Amino acid sequence: MSQTPPAAVSAANVDARIDAMAKVGLSRAAWFALMLCFFFANYDIGVLTITLPAMRDELGLTGAELGYPVTWNLVGYCVGAYAFGHIADRHGRQKGLALTIAALGLGGFLTAFSWDVWSLTFFRFLTGCGMGAVLALCSAYIGELAPKNQRGGYLSRLYMVGTVLLLVTGFASLPVLAASPSGWRYLLAFGGLVLLVLPLINGRALVESPRWLVAMGRREEADHIVRQMETRVGLPPGGAVSVADVPGETAAADDKLPARALFRPPYRSRMLIVLGFWFAFYISMYGYASYLPLILEGIGISTSDAVFVSVLTRAMPLLSGLVVVALVERMERRTMVVIGTLVFAASLLLITLNLGEAVATAGALFSSFGIAFMATPAYTYTAEVFPTRARGTASAIADGVGHLGGAVAPLVVLPVLTEFGARTASFVMVGLLLIAAGVIRLGVRTRDRSLTDIAA
Repeated sequence: MSQTPPAAVSAANVDARIDAMAKVGLSRAAWFALMLCFFFANYDIGVLTITLPAMRDELGLTGAELGYPVTWNLVGYCVGAYAFGHIADRHGRQKGLALTIAALGLGGFLTAFSWDVWSLTFFRFLTGCGMGAVLALCSAYIGELAPKNQRGGYLSRLYMVGTVLLLVTGFASLPVLAASPSGWRYLLAFGGLVLLVLPLINGRALVESPRWLVAMGRREEADHIVRQMETRVGLPPGGAVSVADVPGETAAADDKLPARALFRPPYRSRMLIVLGFWFAFYISMYGYASYLPLILEGIGISTSDAVFVSVLTRAMPLLSGLVVVALVERMERRTMVVIGTLVFAASLLLITLNLGEAVATAGALFSSFGIAFMATPAYTYTAEVFPTRARGTASAIADGVGHLGGAVAPLVVLPVLTEFGARTASFVMVGLLLIAAGVIRLGVRTRDRSLTDIAA
């Protein structure tokens, strides 16, 4: 079987060959690894919410001290996002993923051994460094290996599987917390199991991205991996797309741009849009996610019931996931992001009506629905709108630096919550969500377009 001529293995050729596949040509081991990445990244975010009251009680944290581990975790998120995203663009998606997963697993395990507010803060910072690029790099990775009409579909299915696992572990965590004052330590140590992904970053499971390889001039390696993918999906290796059918190198020229080009036209406006969206959104989301039990307590729900409601909210993403799977390749990503953000905002208002526990619970459930509904389209969109040569850096900057919004959430939401009450804090978060929805609506169209076309 003849090899594809090296000159023909261009970014556009690889782009077209991948888009011609009926499905993603990855092994089951690769999908298992990606599922673990998404699960443990979201597990670490969610576990802090339900362990915060127990953590506060055992370590004797004050209201102000509660903000330190949350804030520095998100500062670490920003640091790790840029560092590991930059490594992924300079040295490959495999190296970037390996480093961020190692930091996430080590930080989560060490957090379980925290002895005071400062050790807890440092370990959460280390965990944040690992969290910083996991979701962004995995989203970019799937986008680079998926056909143009399936990028969102695969990502949404991964999120849905992760949601089922989060729901199971969420309810399983309740007896762990109830059995011992130190139960929170076991739940946080569990996050260290993400290290199981590291052996799967190899030439058979999580392979290097062929789009990145060809952007770096490593055409033979890119062709070899694409041929493996074509064989796996039942296509003739190298023969699915004629070189004559593929656009020339001009269409893919943007893939050679350095990262600094992200802050010059035409990518500057895209960067400002996604940064603005994530920054405003994360202030509200992390303010809500970190302090939901405190918010519910503030409207008269007991601590035990508040923690139970926080866990119960994990059921709604199951329904949301089914809806997203059905719609993500039929609707524009940015439209779905707007809808999910507005549902989240409306749910916060429902909680603040203070009409009793049932209404507050309904608001908490639908807020979870809204967040889950926008998550997959938002991560997919963030990775799609930038060129391959800088996609890892761009996605990580957008999501990571956007997390500065989450880092300032304790400085914005917590003081308002403690001084003016849950209702005023919710109004502040709703206003920020409306701003976020308006900003993302200004973005470019990406549905059913090739990455080369979007980058042009």
